[in-house]
Amino acid sequence: MTAVAAQPGAPPAPRTCPSAPAEAGATLIGMLGPDGRIHNLRTPLEVDADFLAAAATQGPPEARMRFAGRCVEGQCGQWTGHSCGVIERVLDRLASADGPQVAAELPPCTIRANCRWFSQSGGTACRACVLVVTDTRTLAAE
Repeated sequence: MTAVAAQPGAPPAPRTCPSAPAEAGATLIGMLGPDGRIHNLRTPLEVDADFLAAAATQGPPEARMRFAGRCVEGQCGQWTGHSCGVIERVLDRLASADGPQVAAELPPCTIRANCRWFSQSGGTACRACVLVVTDTRTLAAE
């Protein structure tokens, strides 16, 4: 994928939320691996209601899959007024002494060019992204 430079004066490209709800039209971008980290797909998959219904038979899809969708900024409960609070909290935790370690290299990613987290925090967000499980309710119950 080649990035296209924005024309001067053109509005910024819409940002993509890398931790969107599982809903028809969302894009499946990763799967939770046995190591507890998200493994990004090399080819994203737009999901439909049938896919989500089948996935939900095994519990909340967001507990084991990562979806991307349009960043809705102020219409999202995670919006701080100027940025996404999810990645801010993740990066704060990583900065603490007991936070998990991240890889030195950026993971492969199909949404990086428009990703809200990357535009907000650069490669640091990319390296932390693999640690984010959108719905942790199922994991907390285990």
